Amino acid sequence: MSTDPQEELLYQLVKQQLGGSEALGELDRIVKGVAGTLGFPNEVQERLVGRLRSELAPPPLVEAAPRLLVDWGELPQVGSQCRPEFTLLCPVYDSRPEIAIRVDRDLDHDPVDPRRRPLTDELGLWSFHVPFRMTSEGFDCRPGQYLVDVQVSFREIRQELPRFYRCSIRLTVSGTGGGGELVIDGDGQSVVNLQGYNLKQFSKVILKGGQDGVINLQNGLAPDSPVDIGKSAKPVTTFEYQLKVDQQKQSRMPKLATTSTSRAYLDAAAFFFEDGRRTIVMTRPKITFGRSRDNDAVLRFLPPGEEHDSLSKNISRTHFVSTLTPEGIELEDESKSGMELNYSVVEKRQVLPAAFAGDPQHLKLGVTGLVPRGFELDIFMFAPGRDEHREELEYWDELYCEVVRGRLSRTSREALDVGINGVRYDRIGNLEGEECYAHLLRELLIGSSPAQCGVLLKDSHRAVEARLLHIDRSFWLEALPGGSPLAINGTLLPPRTLLPLSPGMEIRFGNEHARFDRPAQLYLD
Repeated sequence: MSTDPQEELLYQLVKQQLGGSEALGELDRIVKGVAGTLGFPNEVQERLVGRLRSELAPPPLVEAAPRLLVDWGELPQVGSQCRPEFTLLCPVYDSRPEIAIRVDRDLDHDPVDPRRRPLTDELGLWSFHVPFRMTSEGFDCRPGQYLVDVQVSFREIRQELPRFYRCSIRLTVSGTGGGGELVIDGDGQSVVNLQGYNLKQFSKVILKGGQDGVINLQNGLAPDSPVDIGKSAKPVTTFEYQLKVDQQKQSRMPKLATTSTSRAYLDAAAFFFEDGRRTIVMTRPKITFGRSRDNDAVLRFLPPGEEHDSLSKNISRTHFVSTLTPEGIELEDESKSGMELNYSVVEKRQVLPAAFAGDPQHLKLGVTGLVPRGFELDIFMFAPGRDEHREELEYWDELYCEVVRGRLSRTSREALDVGINGVRYDRIGNLEGEECYAHLLRELLIGSSPAQCGVLLKDSHRAVEARLLHIDRSFWLEALPGGSPLAINGTLLPPRTLLPLSPGMEIRFGNEHARFDRPAQLYLD
């Protein structure tokens, strides 16, 4: 413990925001952000960064790290078929490894070849083959460097062991063809000793020496026997490649918060903010909108009054239904007064594909000539990032379920296939900004960005602060790195920590407070 009270106070505040797997750059940014807010001097910040770096340094696990051996059989040559055998030694890991091999796209290969599946030879020893050709679209590959990326992960492991490893194997193709060119240029007094060196692995050998130069080629063509002068020694073809911990993925690994609160089983909930705003969150694959209280989202002109009650009569009891389909979000018109999407009349149904994510879609209910004023909504759809592959997203979804000991819902799987995480419906022109409706399909982000977040914060300076999940009919909150301090009932939630939400919980996002509770709409409680 430091004797400097400022450093100790800053230490306690920063530790509450750390998840234990932050990169050095992220650690520096968190310290500077907290210290800058409180006005601590730079020397205190520097001392604290050094202290935290030493505390967060991972323990040495050299003996636990898996080892990757590759037997190439024959060293890769231009135009050849390669069938290297990969062997993974992981004696301290009991579970079956999940291995992803990405061969350079410029080399011909089959990414779904069944020979890539690891087979157990004995406990802690796995082997598999990765066939590919040193060709590009059937022609000899061009000179240059080609990469084979190996990613290894494990399930159900001891908490102190890393879960993710990776390495890149680099293949170099020279411009001379064959095995490359060896050139040795010696001066008149040089001695070049090539005894036992297998010169036949090169397509061209050029040796230059002066008048008094000495070049020793003993067994340079056939180290095994002076009789078999036409045969060369088989070069070494088995190599070990170092597997390194994939820190980027390791830092994303979620942890389960220690809490005595029991899980609440809910299909719908709401965030009630201090200033009166509320966001209703629904998780069913199909949600209904209309004037009747039987709908998931009750749409009326509010607050109640003679004028608003008259206008609300033009909204049908169930005006439209929003459904997740394989094509996207389907809006089905069930009203008598019709509706417009982006100022075009909807003929019975209209589908919003995932490609529309991030851009507002304007919806107007009641568009016939007899309706003096239609009810308006803006629709925002949220999709995974463009650089996030479906297989990897599915892996992380299953991993989160493993952490909380739950199962991935059918809706979440379908949403992943479609490429839509969730939808937000904002009221426009009536109670604008006071109440909105969020459809959680796979996940909803919480933050200040209207184009990214299903639950919007007003006072946040970060686009995204947290993530809301629905696993096994329970809502889970995850604090994300780099966000404002997030506290549940006064207890800070570290980044990458999952907490089950229960009705009545008080949540603080930085300076903004909200209550998580059962759904209730304005003026309809």
